[in-house]
Amino acid sequence: MKAFILLLTCSILFFSCKPQISIKAGTSDDATIFFSTGFSESTAKTLKSVSGSDMDAPLFNKDDVLMLLKSAGAINTSATLPNQNEITTIGTLPSLQNHPLSQAGLITKNQKKLSLTLGPKQITAFYELLTEDAKAYLDLMMIPALIGETMSVKEYRELLSSMYGPSFANEIVDGKLTINLSAPNGKTKVEETLNLGELLTANEEKSWSITF
Repeated sequence: MKAFILLLTCSILFFSCKPQISIKAGTSDDATIFFSTGFSESTAKTLKSVSGSDMDAPLFNKDDVLMLLKSAGAINTSATLPNQNEITTIGTLPSLQNHPLSQAGLITKNQKKLSLTLGPKQITAFYELLTEDAKAYLDLMMIPALIGETMSVKEYRELLSSMYGPSFANEIVDGKLTINLSAPNGKTKVEETLNLGELLTANEEKSWSITF
């Protein structure tokens, strides 16, 4: 279970070579969230080694992910494993206004607008919702945006490299996060791809919104 917490926590904070988060606004207070993430074989081996997981087992446990989604209030959930080191999930939050993600300012919605905001405040608020085990694992990653330390992308790459090796560091820092927001009718969309190194070392918020 600890290994799963580590992997899911890192994935939610976009520690991955190819993460994607898509949010589709519902017609009321709901929103459907699609998330996918995956790691290279070498980074997956590092994560398994650090967490003490079975080196021959899949990186993610689909049943555990579904259980976590449901415990967070999501309905109509599903999860698939495209391969040993990737996972895709989807779920609907039926009452977003009262959800911790909304109260933290991470995902907000009204009748005409859907917004996603990422920055030190949102990462810290998310961190506070985690279990002590998950917090301990994230502490090992020394995320500049989380610990409140000013650090350049180059400096963060060097830090990760000293801790887990250059291959791991490069995958994290050079990775790209794709963000997609869409209206209830699915026609109006906003999409952008971000550099993970810049996001994790940011000291200001960045927001994306869609009106409908």
